[in-house]
Amino acid sequence: MKKLNNKYRNNSNNYNNQIYSLNYKFDSISSAGKICGTALDLIKRYNELAKEAHGNGNYVEAEVFRQYAEHYRKIVTEINEKKNQRLQFNRENENNAAAAEVSAVIKEEAALPENTEIPAEALQPETPPAKREFKIIEISASEADAAAPAAAPAGGKPVRTRRKAAVEAAAL
Repeated sequence: MKKLNNKYRNNSNNYNNQIYSLNYKFDSISSAGKICGTALDLIKRYNELAKEAHGNGNYVEAEVFRQYAEHYRKIVTEINEKKNQRLQFNRENENNAAAAEVSAVIKEEAALPENTEIPAEALQPETPPAKREFKIIEISASEADAAAPAAAPAGGKPVRTRRKAAVEAAAL
């Protein structure tokens, strides 16, 4: 008897364990045709199709599109839950590492003579680096006009200049 090639069959265990990201591109085939995009794009598109079908009085097709949208909504929910679990796991690991460092410092403190002082920084876990700050710079209309490249020549296509050259030309 010939062995069946199971290479292209969906094993139910593999299907449930697939890990998608929010950027994963899906190919969805429905009565509306083939629709490609991320899960969030497909949810939006199927909701629009359901609304359009409902407006045309085709309630069965509207419900079918809502079910497609619900399917992709479940995928997005699953992705977000897995992401939150990973973040929580990483935080717990960081907290455990910080606690281990503190306990190591306390053990070292117990080994030191009683008169020795330990700095407070050694007992506190390291703080994460500060977030970057961005400053908003306001440019007046006259400065913007001065920095803008020269008007397009009569040929219709604008002349491409480097920003530095355009600023130097405006300064002259």
